[in-house]
Order: sequence, then structure tokens, then C-alpha cells
Amino acid sequence: ANYDQQSNIFSVEGIYTPSRNWEFSGKLMRRGGSVRFGRLEGQWADSAALFGAAQVRYGLRDKWHALVEYRVLDVKDGGTRQGFLAGIDRDLTNNLRIGVGYNFTDFSDDLTRFDYRYKGAYLNLVGRF
Repeated sequence: ANYDQQSNIFSVEGIYTPSRNWEFSGKLMRRGGSVRFGRLEGQWADSAALFGAAQVRYGLRDKWHALVEYRVLDVKDGGTRQGFLAGIDRDLTNNLRIGVGYNFTDFSDDLTRFDYRYKGAYLNLVGRF
């Protein structure tokens, strides 16, 4: 589908690590703006949305971690969707982590995406410096 969008996104995320094995994190995002379905034509519609997620990660063994995340997406005039994501990952180095998992919801945490086709397996690669 072709569409035009005018939006702004604000996000905040925090991580709390009380011990070597446990990590708790939360994310809150808001999208403001408008969208229209069709290039350069049609009426603009309000595309405001809120996304929230709470994640728990547990260190299974040296370098291995399991995670579960509860997530909610509330779209103005589009309803509320919620569900879980689960995964397992491994630290390859002190600065590189790779993981796989399954998104049990049909939405993404990428608020520039306007469709609901994200249910399924995923691959995650995280680097830090």
C-alpha cells in the first residue's frame, strides 16, 4: 500500500540490572502526526499511537540469556493490541549479542510501520560500545 505520512516519534527506555543474572527494562514511545493512504491524494487521518513494553531477561548460563516481553500498542481510532514476545540470545563478545525469538503479537515496535504483519520468528543483533 502506498501512503504519505507526517509524524514525530518520542521514545524513552530504561534498564535496571539488580544482579548478574537479572535485567528488567521498559520502553515507552509515542507517535504523533497524520497519515493518508494513497500518494499525494486523499484525506489525512490522525495517526497518534502509544507503545509500551516491559521486558525481563534472565542469564541462563555463561553468555546465554532468555527473555520475555509484554507489549501494548494503542492506536487512536485503531484500537488496542497487546501480547508477548519471547527469545533467547547469546553474547558473542563483550560488545556483540545475537538472538532469536518469536513475536506472538502482530505489531512492531517500529512506530513508522502502519501494518500488522509482524507475528513470527525474528533474528536480533545487538552491538554496544
